[in-house]
Amino acid sequence: MLIEYINATKNDAKLLVDIYNAAFYSDFIKYGECPAYGRTISDMEKSTERFPKTIILCDKKTIGVISIQNKGNGNYYIGCLCVIPEYQSKGIGTQAFKHI
Repeated sequence: MLIEYINATKNDAKLLVDIYNAAFYSDFIKYGECPAYGRTISDMEKSTERFPKTIILCDKKTIGVISIQNKGNGNYYIGCLCVIPEYQSKGIGTQAFKHI
């Protein structure tokens, strides 16, 4: 399994929405709401400007996103870490966290 990371841009907003929706659909169904599910492309474009996002790829397939904000002095805010369901529980999120 080859894990790679690329920095997302505003142009990736639709792809990011699709990843978030896939990753958080079960939470939306279970709880009836989920802040990361159902975002608009416009909202994601704005979010990408405020919270830089890194796209996670596995064997060249887009499978997740990690979003962080540098708060300075070695402090970071993790806005989101998501992996689509078929790749969850394989250590990919842990690797992404270590990568950041």
